[in-house]
Amino acid sequence: MKEKYMLKLSGYFAIVILLTGMVAGCGGQSAEVPDALIPVTGTVKLDGKPAANISVLFNPGKGTGGTGGYGVTDSEGKYSVTHRSNQPGIEAGEYIVTFSKMGLPDGSPIPEGKDAADVGAVQLLPDKYTNPNRELNLTMATVKAPGVTLDYEITTK
Repeated sequence: MKEKYMLKLSGYFAIVILLTGMVAGCGGQSAEVPDALIPVTGTVKLDGKPAANISVLFNPGKGTGGTGGYGVTDSEGKYSVTHRSNQPGIEAGEYIVTFSKMGLPDGSPIPEGKDAADVGAVQLLPDKYTNPNRELNLTMATVKAPGVTLDYEITTK
């Protein structure tokens, strides 16, 4: 009986060690900051109007190194791109740009202080804007020094 208990206890101990290692590995450090980050700003219009709370994601295209970056539009539809290291700008290169706008199924915004998963939020934009697959997404961007302004007009259709 004692052997069975010890074997069970050592199994639990192994699981705790494994989970601790996995959690420690997930925290990691932030992305390394490249030598030259190029400022990228712009405006996003949705159905012809400046739109708030649209995520703008810059995914490195073929031949572009780095990790890309992201921005979120303000109430005037303006965004600025932040590198994955939380520094402003991204590396020079070609990017596939995707957009995301989460909301309630009726199209209304997620209530303040609520998490998207808690309220059953859905993607409000068509797949052609949200999917980074090059065959489906035709939104490409070239980023080069000294900086670039990229404005986009997207639709809910």
